[in-house]
Amino acid sequence: MGKLSKVFSVILILLGGILLLAWAGSGYAIGLYEEGIEENCDTTVGTIAQITDWDEGRCDDARDNMEKLEDYRPFILASGATVSILGLMVLFRS
Repeated sequence: MGKLSKVFSVILILLGGILLLAWAGSGYAIGLYEEGIEENCDTTVGTIAQITDWDEGRCDDARDNMEKLEDYRPFILASGATVSILGLMVLFRS
């Protein structure tokens, strides 16, 4: 049982680390979305393109995607921290 719990704890720690990296990556992606929206949608040309529907809804899609990332980001952090802590607890208890 000792070796199995150590393997399980390492898997949990790695999974938690991946989730924490995903949390950091989502922050980077949100920054890229913000820059793209500023450059392409919040300018005069971008506003005209949105009004005339030349952008084919891309600015709205970018805003929606950015909002979804912002909504899921706390859950990714909480999940990553919880899974990592569980892995560490299993590792130190075995």
